[in-house]
Amino acid sequence: MNVVLAGYNIDADIIEELKKKAGWEKDNVTPETLSAAYARISRDPSDIGEIRKKAQKETDKARKSNETIIFGLGHASVAEHAVFNFDITGISRLAVEEIQKYRLASFTEKSQRYITLDGDFIIPSEIRNSPVENDFKNLIEFQNIVYLKLYDGLKKYFFAKFSEKIKTKGGKTVVEGWAKEDARYVVSLATHSQFGMTANARTLEHMLRRFRASKISEIRELAEKIYMEVHALSPSVIKYTEPSVYDTHREVLVGSKIKNYGDKIIKPEWDQVDTKLRQHTKNPDTVLCASILYTHNEGDFESCIKSANNLTKKMKKDLIKSSLKNRECWDRVERAFEMVEYVYELVVSASNYAQLKRHRMSTQIVQDYDISLKYTVPPSIIETGQTPIFSEVMKRTEHVYDTLKKTYPSCKNYALTNAHRRKVLLKLNARELYHFISLRDDEHAQWDIRETARSMKKLSEEAAPLTSMMLSGKSDFSSCRDKIFGMNIDTAT
Repeated sequence: MNVVLAGYNIDADIIEELKKKAGWEKDNVTPETLSAAYARISRDPSDIGEIRKKAQKETDKARKSNETIIFGLGHASVAEHAVFNFDITGISRLAVEEIQKYRLASFTEKSQRYITLDGDFIIPSEIRNSPVENDFKNLIEFQNIVYLKLYDGLKKYFFAKFSEKIKTKGGKTVVEGWAKEDARYVVSLATHSQFGMTANARTLEHMLRRFRASKISEIRELAEKIYMEVHALSPSVIKYTEPSVYDTHREVLVGSKIKNYGDKIIKPEWDQVDTKLRQHTKNPDTVLCASILYTHNEGDFESCIKSANNLTKKMKKDLIKSSLKNRECWDRVERAFEMVEYVYELVVSASNYAQLKRHRMSTQIVQDYDISLKYTVPPSIIETGQTPIFSEVMKRTEHVYDTLKKTYPSCKNYALTNAHRRKVLLKLNARELYHFISLRDDEHAQWDIRETARSMKKLSEEAAPLTSMMLSGKSDFSSCRDKIFGMNIDTAT
């Protein structure tokens, strides 16, 4: 066996510096050569290292090979070997929501929990020099003034309430963060953000098609800027970036069809329950036991289901415990847990959703923001007596939102704040739920999404008590494990 580090991503400035120092004039400093080399592995008996060297020397042939294999023969996975890193700045939080929903890309974003905001925001190009531009600007500026006022009041409140904590190492920063994360609820989705993004060429091509089909000009502009950065560098792995008819017409066609259904479409009132378990796998604990049996059995799944049905409740519990025993909080539960699925319907604030959307391995069907769902008020705002000014921000926000909805509907959500809410249909399996609860029911998790996580955990425990027996945040993991297994954990069966 031999393992060779064939390449890795480094800062583009370093690449240019190295090229300059070496007097490099060849056109082969591109991730395309890796894609081309790896594409040849299946048909070329040569050593991979030799195949890579050949691709580096013959860039034109490598590009032709990529086009033939990726687009001609349809082996699109070859494009996944070409990887790109992007710095994306000066973009709105609203646009970030659209970008960061793609599963097979990586994002690290500026946090409004840890950074004091300085009032920067975008004015959508659709409303520049329009009759509503001043109203929009005045609203955002008012929101930002109130943000600073709330932050100042909340910081004093938290410092007094947690005076002992701020004396500890890092305690002051943590407490200041609590003030920032609650003050931000009055800040708009037009607020500037920045993030780093890593994506392979196959994913990036898909993103560009979707971005170019967006109703929001900011997203379309982003598509052009990304395309200009990567096309000249790697033309053979990113080719079909124009939006398809499917992308551009689907929403309109579905929307018009739904309108034709008239009174057959039921629109119930929101009952103010923010977390509901709408569906789950039938007999989830039995299904999990059957899935565990399947990994240690020669029979088919039907026979495993029958076997699991024959087990007593205690036997099922012991079997699932054997799968979980000796687990640490960083260990992922085994894949058998993926056979148990849950569908939750959530009502979440924009601040909550900003964190929820990061769980991209789940399935999230997201409705538009809906001001009839009201808005989330942080408890600290109420406790510090700042509800009136908070409510005034919401009132002014919704007035401008209504104006934009009538005149520039694609821009209406820019005015909304982190407090405004939307519905999300969230489907995830038990394995992913363990991961979600571990992060979001932890003592370091932000309070809003932690409340959602706790409600989800409670509902799952009611539906599948054995499957859910070790659901806990990282901070509660040890006590949860001790409760189930006792204080002395060993590796014996």
